[in-house]
Amino acid sequence: MIISILMLVSGLTILLTAAHVIIPGTISVAYYFRVPAHVVAVLLIAAGTSAPELIVAIQAGLNGTPQIVWGNIIGSNITNILVVLSIAGLFFPIATTDTQTKRDMILLLAISAIITISAYYFSALPLFVSILLVIILACYTLYLVRLKPDEEEAEKNTEGAELSFKRSLIYCIAGVAGLVFGADLMVNAAVDLAVTLSISKAVIGLTIIAFGTSLPEIAAAIASLFHRRVDMALGSIIGSNIFNIVAGLGITRLVSELPVTTEILVTGIPVMILSTLILALLIFFKQPLGKIISVCFLAIYCLFLWLNLAIGI
Repeated sequence: MIISILMLVSGLTILLTAAHVIIPGTISVAYYFRVPAHVVAVLLIAAGTSAPELIVAIQAGLNGTPQIVWGNIIGSNITNILVVLSIAGLFFPIATTDTQTKRDMILLLAISAIITISAYYFSALPLFVSILLVIILACYTLYLVRLKPDEEEAEKNTEGAELSFKRSLIYCIAGVAGLVFGADLMVNAAVDLAVTLSISKAVIGLTIIAFGTSLPEIAAAIASLFHRRVDMALGSIIGSNIFNIVAGLGITRLVSELPVTTEILVTGIPVMILSTLILALLIFFKQPLGKIISVCFLAIYCLFLWLNLAIGI
């Protein structure tokens, strides 16, 4: 118990420190490479902080526990929207008017629909669907790399000149590593406690592991808002959800079968689709995510946790 508490405290300290340095580093890299900051946020923060989900998914797939794979990916996407954005929205209203955010949201809806249809029709993720997801991953990454900042974006990125190019790279690398490592310490401690309480693997994946692997996104999103870069906060969350699906499920299916469990079909996927649709509506109608919506999102997440605990214990 004492060791677990120490791991939680140490992990949180590392996480907060990493979040403090990664945003200035990301803005600076965007300045030097002449690309939109939200692109670097997606490629660096979203892809980098999605690495825990991918690693957990591949390991679980190879170990023959597909319920952890599905629970981790679906649960993480739910947590990113209902918890990460909500926590950030409680601090600052999150604007949803960015054009690139709308484009990314359309892609997230499309790939969410693909895995949902596959789950309910095939009761698994077919190999041809995983190949499609990997192709989408490659195309999406190439598209982001080729984007150029507009005048307003370029002006906002000029603050990145305060850091040297070498220091900005160090901030980014150390920031991503710190976010992932700090979250990993906290997840390990939480999982140990959950196993002691005899909570099912699917529930652990949907809740504790999913929340734990979303801790980097929470820290990065709040840090982005404190730096007044709302575009990076929302963009990195949507980008993270995209990477979770196309990389986490797509790549994992290439090395392991992924049948779907009852918990995922009953609570996981429906809540993921619901939360994704609500966020999409906010973005399409350009409604900011403020305190009221944040509280509603958190209430939905608490209901989601209660349903999974009721089913899984």
